[in-house]
Amino acid sequence: MKVVFVGGGSFRTLPVVRAAMAEPHVFRGGEICLVDFNLRRVETVGRLIMKTPEYAGSGCAITWTDKIDKALPGADVVSVSFPVGSAEVCQLSDQACAERGFCGSDQLSVSGAFRAVTGGTIVLDIARRMERHCPRAWLVDFANPVAVYSGMVNNHTKIKALGICGGFSNHRWDLTRLLFDKDEYCDEFKVSSAGVNHLSFIVRGTWHGKDIYRLLGERLQKKPWRPCRIPKFPRAEKSIRYGLARLVELYRRFGSIIFSTEGDGMMHIFFEDMRERMLRTYKPLTRAQIARRARKGAADRQRLDQWFRGHLDKELDGKFWAQDALQNPYFAANPADATVVVLKALSGASRQWLAASLPNRGAVRGFKDRTVLEYSMFLDRNGVHPEPDLEVPDCFHGLISALATHQTLLGDAIAARDPRLLAAALFAYPIHQNTKHAKALWRDLLKIHAREMPAEFQKAKDYF
Repeated sequence: MKVVFVGGGSFRTLPVVRAAMAEPHVFRGGEICLVDFNLRRVETVGRLIMKTPEYAGSGCAITWTDKIDKALPGADVVSVSFPVGSAEVCQLSDQACAERGFCGSDQLSVSGAFRAVTGGTIVLDIARRMERHCPRAWLVDFANPVAVYSGMVNNHTKIKALGICGGFSNHRWDLTRLLFDKDEYCDEFKVSSAGVNHLSFIVRGTWHGKDIYRLLGERLQKKPWRPCRIPKFPRAEKSIRYGLARLVELYRRFGSIIFSTEGDGMMHIFFEDMRERMLRTYKPLTRAQIARRARKGAADRQRLDQWFRGHLDKELDGKFWAQDALQNPYFAANPADATVVVLKALSGASRQWLAASLPNRGAVRGFKDRTVLEYSMFLDRNGVHPEPDLEVPDCFHGLISALATHQTLLGDAIAARDPRLLAAALFAYPIHQNTKHAKALWRDLLKIHAREMPAEFQKAKDYF
C-alpha cells in the first residue's frame, strides 16, 4: 500500500507510522511519501522513521517532497493533517466570539466555520488533484473541522473521504474514569455512537459483555459522586474533571452520555455554564500582544524542531523506542490514533471498528443521505459498513440536525465558492440563531479572516 501524508512534517506522523508498521501487512512492499512545504522538517521525519525498529525489515520505501503532484500517483490513501489559519487570525477569531457571547474553537463553532472556509479550499484542491492522479484512493482528513471537509469531498468530488478525530479514543479514558475511578486508557470497551464530531452520543456499548448503560446506572445513581483524580494529565485535570461531571449530569437527566468530551461540542448542551466558566478566566489580548505571542510560538516551535532533528545524530536504543506515548509523545508508537485504525483497515490487514465523519447515507435514522454525521462503523478494504440501528436520542435530535446541516452547508459553500451558501450555513448554526449578536459576529469574522479566505466570501454579508 502507498500512503501519502500531506502535512508529513507534523510531529504526529512518526508515532502514527510506527504504530501502523507494527502490523507488517500495512506497508510491506509499499511506500510512505511525506509531503510538506517545509522540506527540511519533512526530511527529518522521514529519516527518523528509517531509524525506528519497525522500519527494519519492513520492505517499505520512504520518500519526501514539497510537491504534492509528484507524491500522489499510485496512492491508496492520502492522509491530511495540518493546522488551519495563522496564530494571529485564530486568536482574534476566538476573541471576537467571546466578545459577542459565543464560544470559539477550530471545529464546532462559528470561528470554526470561518476556519473551514480557509482550510477547505486547500482540502478541496487536494481532492481535485487526487481525481487526476489517484482517483481510487481514500482521503483521510485529520485537519479540523473534519466533518466539513469530509462532507465537502464526498458530496462534491469523486473521492471517498473519512473525517477522523483524536477524540475517537476519548471514551476509552472517560468510561474507565466514570466506572472504575481510574485515570487509565482501556481498549476493552465496544461502543456504538451517532451525532456530529465532538458531539456524538453513545447509543449502546459493552465492557466484557456487560451493558455500558447498566454499568453506568449502577455506578452513577449512587450519590454523592465525585470525579476521580487525573494523575496522568495534571495540567488538564480541572477541565477533565469538569467534563466528567457534565457526563454524569447528562446521564442522570437524559439517560445518555456523549462519546467524546471536547469542550466545543459539550458547550452546545451546557452553553451558559461553559460560557461563564470560560469568561471567568478570559482576558482579551491586544493585537500587539497577539503578535508577540505568535512570534514566541514560532520561536518555541523552531527550538522544538531543532531538538527533534537532533535525534538524527543520536544512537537511539531499544529502551528509547519502547517508551509509551505519555513518556515520549514525539517518538512513541501511538496505536490509539484513528489514522492507524484506518490504515490497518484499508490495507486489508484487519477489519477495524471506528467512528468517523462522512455523509449519512442511511446510517443514522432521521437524517438526509448527504448530511454529514459522525457514526460508528466497520471499515475494511471494501469500504464503510455502518453499524445498524443507529439513532440520536430524541431530545438531542433537533440540535444535532442543526449542527450537521450547518457543517454540510459549509462544505457546499466552499465547493461552490458561494457566499450566499455561506450565509445560509451561518444561519443554520443553532446558538443565538439569526440574532443581531450573531450577524455582528459574522461581519467581524469576515474582516478578521479576510486575508486567509477567498475574496468572494466577503459578499456573504449581503445576505445577512
